[in-house]
Amino acid sequence: MIKQIGFCVFMLLIVSCIKRPPVNGYTKDANGYYYKLLSIGDGKINPRRGNVLLCNVTMRTQCDSVFFNSSYTHAAGFYITLPGVNAASGKSYFLKMVQGDSISLMVEKDCFFREYFDTLVPRFCTGDSIVKLDVKINAILSGARYNSILKNTDMVTVEDKELQELQLIDAYLKEHNITIKPDNYGLYTLEHTRTEAEKISSGKRAKISYSGTYLDGKPADIGSSNFEVIIGTPDQLVKGLNIVIGTLKKGETTKIIVPSRLAFGESGSSNGSIPPYTPLVYNIKLIDIK
Repeated sequence: MIKQIGFCVFMLLIVSCIKRPPVNGYTKDANGYYYKLLSIGDGKINPRRGNVLLCNVTMRTQCDSVFFNSSYTHAAGFYITLPGVNAASGKSYFLKMVQGDSISLMVEKDCFFREYFDTLVPRFCTGDSIVKLDVKINAILSGARYNSILKNTDMVTVEDKELQELQLIDAYLKEHNITIKPDNYGLYTLEHTRTEAEKISSGKRAKISYSGTYLDGKPADIGSSNFEVIIGTPDQLVKGLNIVIGTLKKGETTKIIVPSRLAFGESGSSNGSIPPYTPLVYNIKLIDIK
């Protein structure tokens, strides 16, 4: 009996010492985080607590749908701050990296959106358990250098940013050979299919489908194919969509450019995926009226 117990203990020790096999190419480290090395950089110095990382970043849902790509939204790069991170933080893994390293991490969703965007889990990730974060470190900055960059960025006036946005919209219209002017709200109607069906009115419940992209066609506002709104009720969707839906008839579709002041404004989206002063292209269909 004693020999049998001793054998079982021996086998348990062996099993506990065996490294767990990777999960879909990811390896689990001692702190419970899953990582996958994508490429090795040529840097010599590890980041320290208090540094700021300038990175290329891609964020994906559990099923690999991209919902954020810094290449499209942050021309200068995406900043990741490391203020007093510890082993319990998802950011602690960056302390092991060097400039030029590129990795993919799987991070628990609540921890991820709390640490990177200081927000709750958005609707499109509620069914997931993790978020996949691909990061390449382009530079390691001191806190002082980062603050200096922010100060210089703040010197750009609101008028400058609004002008840049209008220039982006004008460039889009020229590229697509579209000669239209904005309506009284500032919305640009690119396409509109019409029907003779019932027109929506205030207080009615409407079932719609919608999706939003950046001007270059990359996904931005991951919409819904079956979303209900009550006409006349504010803050259900961005202002531009609320305005347009109120003008549609059942079965009609439209494609519009929504300037940032009628979309996510000067602050961008709450989860940080859509930057400030970003015009968006929306496709909308009024499916049904109840």
